[in-house]
Amino acid sequence: MKPRSLVKIPVGIIADWDADGVTAAAMLYYAQYYRKVYPLKGRHEVSLEPAGPRGFKDALQHILEAGNCPDALAVLDIPLTKDIHEVLLDFMRDCKGTRLIYIDHHFSTIYMSKKLYELSEEIYLGHKPTAMLTYNLLRSLGVRHMTPRLEAFMKAVGVLERGARPLTEAERRVVKLAASISKACTVLRDKELWRKLVKWLASPLPQDMPFDTKLVEKVVKIAEESDKEIAEKAKELAITAKRVGYIRFVDARGKWVNRGSSALASKLYKILKQPVALLVERDDGVRLLIIRSKGRGAYRVATGLVKEGVAEDIGGHSGLAIVRLREDVDLVTLENVLRRLSLRL
Repeated sequence: MKPRSLVKIPVGIIADWDADGVTAAAMLYYAQYYRKVYPLKGRHEVSLEPAGPRGFKDALQHILEAGNCPDALAVLDIPLTKDIHEVLLDFMRDCKGTRLIYIDHHFSTIYMSKKLYELSEEIYLGHKPTAMLTYNLLRSLGVRHMTPRLEAFMKAVGVLERGARPLTEAERRVVKLAASISKACTVLRDKELWRKLVKWLASPLPQDMPFDTKLVEKVVKIAEESDKEIAEKAKELAITAKRVGYIRFVDARGKWVNRGSSALASKLYKILKQPVALLVERDDGVRLLIIRSKGRGAYRVATGLVKEGVAEDIGGHSGLAIVRLREDVDLVTLENVLRRLSLRL
């Protein structure tokens, strides 16, 4: 993964599509472009790339195609997986002088943190949303005041990621806007819209929103229709749930191939009122097991699946873990291991 041109882009930022990723990226863009303090001293051009775990390699390649190895690369709100780690290893071999900065709150990243610290010392992990981790980092560096939009969105992301708290009417409006923007970015996968949002949030100048609110409303309506479809499918699948220890196991292979498997697992959990393990198969043949539970039980089961040699990668959060199953694992073995691990719930 080597750079191809002679034009240098000093700073690269790769962040998730959602509100947490957008806000964290905007904070770093603000600190670099407007405050000129981090990751580099002085004002520098910044390459902004949205990506999820599956699109990470392409996003990094795009940064390299825009110029030589960046002086700094920041990865924000993207769960570390085996594939991403391999991409970063390859990148750091070719770009030895690049400062790698990784800020994230996903459990897979925390679980694999030792591998990250072997690549860089600038690793900032925690259980708070990535935007809040980024905010705390910048405050420690002396950036104590963000733009009003950034401050408002950072607080809204905290509500979206960690649950409701008493809100003022103004805060409710910002949370609703942040949720709508998050859905719009996730559904549309429009890179230019994402970049405009990052720069709008980071700008200290009064500016109109860089998108048509009617477009966002349309996308939110589409998302709501998708939610209805997921709810109907959850009702259909709930009656097929098999008791495996203290877990209700649902095999949805061939029955659900759309995006939104995590949302489907959450709907099943709500219907069954018990920990759920949902088995799905992606269009590339990879089998994923989504585990939904109360508290951190899902993550404990997920790490157990990795230690037992059943799974390879972990994604998700404390109560919703996503594992990629090994190709050679059969259904009987999976159920037996799940039955034992369900005691950890």
